[in-house]
Amino acid sequence: MSSSTTKTLCGSTLVASLATVLLSQAMAQGAPIEFRVTATDRNPSACQQFDAALSRVHTFTPTADGATVRSAGGVSSNMKLASPGVYTTDFSLGSTTLNVTANTTTSPKSLDVREPRLGCRWSAVAP
Repeated sequence: MSSSTTKTLCGSTLVASLATVLLSQAMAQGAPIEFRVTATDRNPSACQQFDAALSRVHTFTPTADGATVRSAGGVSSNMKLASPGVYTTDFSLGSTTLNVTANTTTSPKSLDVREPRLGCRWSAVAP
């Protein structure tokens, strides 16, 4: 096999692989993922005030430039891409700020919510 044939075959394989990745991303874009977070067993008792609101379904939706997370009450927050497949945002619940991280690189996909001041943490995996 000549050098130019090898380069063409390698280039074709690379183009096909890239096309597959882009097609997968395009298909996944906009496909919502529902999460129902639960408190960790080590949460301080002060965290229980957030359990009812956080235990309802949260919907994560990838977008062209990041993602959104929407609470059961309809409040949405735009998420930024922190690293490939990992999205973050700060979400307000009353006067409390929650740090939200969605990881779409793991199987199953996960959503983690943290309240750093009190040390609270909730997590979920996609069904």
